[in-house]
Amino acid sequence: MKIALVLAPSWGIESPHLGIALLSAALRKRGHTVEVFDFNLRVHKQNKEKGWWKGEEDLHWEDANTVGGFIRDNEELLKTFAQEIYLSRAQVVSFSVYNTTWMLSLELANRIKDVDKNKFIVFGGQRCFPELAAEGLIKHAAVDAVVLGEGEEVLPELLGKIEKLKRIEFCPGIFYKEKGEVINCGRRPAIANIDALTYPDFSDFSLAEYGNPHQLPILASRGCPYPCIFCSTKLFWVNFRCLSGARIFKEMDFQLHRHPGVSFFTFNDHVINADMQALSDFCDLVLAAKQNQNQDNPWKGLNWRGAVVIREEMDAPFLAKMKAAGCIELEYGLESASLAVRKLMRKPPYDIQVLERVITDTHNSGINARVNFMFGFPGETEEDFQETLNFLKKNRAAFAQVHASETFCHVDPGTYLFEHLSEAKISEKKFHPLYWESQDGKNKYPERLRRHQEFCQLAVALNIPLSSGGHKIMLHKEHFLKKYEENL
Repeated sequence: MKIALVLAPSWGIESPHLGIALLSAALRKRGHTVEVFDFNLRVHKQNKEKGWWKGEEDLHWEDANTVGGFIRDNEELLKTFAQEIYLSRAQVVSFSVYNTTWMLSLELANRIKDVDKNKFIVFGGQRCFPELAAEGLIKHAAVDAVVLGEGEEVLPELLGKIEKLKRIEFCPGIFYKEKGEVINCGRRPAIANIDALTYPDFSDFSLAEYGNPHQLPILASRGCPYPCIFCSTKLFWVNFRCLSGARIFKEMDFQLHRHPGVSFFTFNDHVINADMQALSDFCDLVLAAKQNQNQDNPWKGLNWRGAVVIREEMDAPFLAKMKAAGCIELEYGLESASLAVRKLMRKPPYDIQVLERVITDTHNSGINARVNFMFGFPGETEEDFQETLNFLKKNRAAFAQVHASETFCHVDPGTYLFEHLSEAKISEKKFHPLYWESQDGKNKYPERLRRHQEFCQLAVALNIPLSSGGHKIMLHKEHFLKKYEENL
């Protein structure tokens, strides 16, 4: 059966979409025909002067009025996209849906149904979870099914049912409609052995058209084993699973030889050092491959980056090995430099000296340290916040960049924090995941925003580069305060 995999604006333009490449490989392995449509990249080419693909401008894609104007301005282009999908003869059209893509995905889905009401439209991706979000999407007339969580097993099975029955029926891992009623088939068990997954298939993407044609994304693990009470990672991935070091190396070797010219990989994991042995084994294999004196050895110029947690094992010798194996940047989720707040978060380590040492050793090894911070966590006092500012001042030379969370401290539905509002002393009266306030009324959105701004201003004064999240709030501060006031 033929399926079209579609990415609508707005998404990154530096490299191909990893999720689509993984789905493409899984579907082809089971005998299905796949055609990929990266409409995000094509729309960017015609509208890049708007600057809406910058991280600090992504709120445009979440505003109904702005997206409506964009649709009117690009009417002919959207007609062309819908016609291309129709002419592809794909019986199923699957959209990768995120906060910044769902509005245009739905617009295209409606247009595809207008052209051919018999097409099956499937949504999947971050925007489709948790179940409440999936239920909201499936209620749209143009959407026939919504996939929850991992799609490599769900989507091929769903296609098999459609091919055989010419309709959608019960399939674990989806929402669908039957005689106007929404059916929740429940979550599918997480894929246990991710070593067995087929390598992502990037053959449908023209790498030369992306912002960094020498870069590919890679995923070495799924989920996170750490107990942070604010994190929603477990909601989507359920439990932590990691590729072996040998499997990571083999996939990278496959892509290097299949795509000559690629020399850079970005690990899209939440954390690449949860399994230190797998990371160490991978580095050892890369170091051995770099020793090959063959002039055409693709490993010689390899570089990579990824997200990590701070842990004692990340010492100077280990970081030196990572650097020699091609690591040029690590993103640390530090969040707070207050020991009291870290304990409230249940975010180890609970030793500030370890935080300082690991970040400093990372910098000294020649690896850029990009460090994430949160603000206004329930229970964070002004004194706690000042400890984070002092940490920034004391260690400023070690930071290559800081990422100031643009949601400060979002209470994601389904997390431990969300399920224990009273324990965290969060008021349940008119609760909002972004605009919540503490029971004593001291920790409100404007106060969290103030701390965010003070942190960003200090970083700028210290000549520490800010990520797009920091610039976004600084540029659109009044917009966010207005949204807060509208919610009161």
